[in-house]
Amino acid sequence: MFPPLKPFQEEALKALKTCDHTVLIAQTGSGKSLVFQKYLYDSRKSARSILVSPLNALARQLADGFERFGLTVHLGVGKNGAPPPDRSGVWIVSPEKIMGRAFEQALRWQPNCLMVDEAHCVWEWGESFRPEFAQVPHLVQRLEIQKSFWCSATLPRPALRCIENALPGPVHKIGRFSVPVGLELERISVSAHHKLARLRALLDEEPLQSGMIFVSTRASAERLQFYLSEWGFQSLFYHAGMSNEERVIIEKRLVVHDPLQPIWVVATSAFGMGMNYAFLKRCILFEPTRTLLSLAQAIGRVGRSGALARAQVFWHENDFLGMEARITDQEQRGRLREVYRWCASSECPRSNLENYFNETEKSGTFDG
Repeated sequence: MFPPLKPFQEEALKALKTCDHTVLIAQTGSGKSLVFQKYLYDSRKSARSILVSPLNALARQLADGFERFGLTVHLGVGKNGAPPPDRSGVWIVSPEKIMGRAFEQALRWQPNCLMVDEAHCVWEWGESFRPEFAQVPHLVQRLEIQKSFWCSATLPRPALRCIENALPGPVHKIGRFSVPVGLELERISVSAHHKLARLRALLDEEPLQSGMIFVSTRASAERLQFYLSEWGFQSLFYHAGMSNEERVIIEKRLVVHDPLQPIWVVATSAFGMGMNYAFLKRCILFEPTRTLLSLAQAIGRVGRSGALARAQVFWHENDFLGMEARITDQEQRGRLREVYRWCASSECPRSNLENYFNETEKSGTFDG
């Protein structure tokens, strides 16, 4: 039995049923996945849908959601991923798989719907990190798919253009980006001593809350988690250097975690899209991110229950000097400078971030 749909979900479902190509932008945790689950449930006897997921952890969560509603779903991610269903159903794959060895399987299956979760990855990851993502929009024509659905909480104009330019017809866009939490910037010395002292003070302010602390490296995640443990805070670290089994254990531990027991997760961006833990109410970025999109994704990890949540970003000019020295690609440098201008602006950080996603029509750059 499906729960009642919110107005934006009803609008998106109607568009998905009547339009060839639909883009949905809605807050993290607001129920975007319920839209395509309901669509596939209503058309379960005929829909053959490929669902592209950027992360295996997210793919597992999506599969669980389909199965709760009795839908046929084959999880195609990982080395031993399943092939598509025999007839109708959902086939969840990574972009690397569908653009590689599984393409011929998809061609034979003749899917009639393409769904892409976390669609901003087409732009953010599609240049050099995971180039197969940039090719995902072209699957519509390569596989002669009649319908596509793209959803994300953070889709800046350049990302939307990547999708629109690759599709063979008009795109119906629904929703807009909004910051789901209270957002604060704090200019603080890059000195490890000063940062740790300020972090300790913030944690002591509300010792009964749970939250996230984002760092840029695996070593930083483990080192900072050690400090939290020494300070007496229940904590764990999470990063891409851990084995798949280790990460699954942590994900399951958080699912059953007692929300009345405060816990802090110290993580890199590996703890990201689709991680849905409602008891996390605080987010601290220990240093700036390299793009405003990744910053928006980080703060979206908290406050997913709709309750009041806070995010704080530590920054200093020297953070950007160090990061820019390690970047050679000019476009990536440009995105880093957008983050700097956002941090250094005297305007409201929340409004400025929303303007970046919603009002930048020409270049996708933030003007401060």
